Amino acid sequence: MFALIMAGGKASRLGMGEKALARIGDRPLISYVLTAVIDAGLIPIVIVSPRTPYTTNYCRVQNIEWICTDGRGYVEDIGQAVTVLSITGPVLTICADLPGITAYHIKTVLDRYNKSGCPACSVWVKPAAGNFIHSSNGQLSATKDENSIPGIPVGLNIIQGDLIAEEQNEIQIILSDPLLVLNINTREDMVAAEKMLRTSKSV
Repeated sequence: MFALIMAGGKASRLGMGEKALARIGDRPLISYVLTAVIDAGLIPIVIVSPRTPYTTNYCRVQNIEWICTDGRGYVEDIGQAVTVLSITGPVLTICADLPGITAYHIKTVLDRYNKSGCPACSVWVKPAAGNFIHSSNGQLSATKDENSIPGIPVGLNIIQGDLIAEEQNEIQIILSDPLLVLNINTREDMVAAEKMLRTSKSV
């Protein structure tokens, strides 16, 4: 299965250049995702855009396959990549800024997805205390209706390539590892992520 790693965004809030190359524990963010994807047995393809030339060069140097999309938006770029690559089966999509992701998480998702019979899946995580969502400033805030969403979206999904133009029935997979909450949007997120990863000995 292919894994499309999304690394073509502006990252204007972070203010540290291209987000995929921002470093935690002396490693670029995208390296955490690449390691997890490869160790899970998937074939990584990094989706870059005209906004991310240095990430494109990183892929060249690391001999990682990449595709440059138009950078029109997350969903649009996935659709363009799937079409250009002629992917007809299931494909995993994952954000490049998830330093807490591991091969174990991905394998768990693949196992549950394969057993579900659904063409698509979304992955969520519930923090230990209560239900939370990302607010407009990138922080976490409590939801008013704890049953309205499964938790926090991880930024990892599976879709069926030949159904890319259609709404796909999905299984919502809920994981419990708090490291999956780590999603980098601000410098404060970087500091918090590095602290959590050091505590978990992942950096």
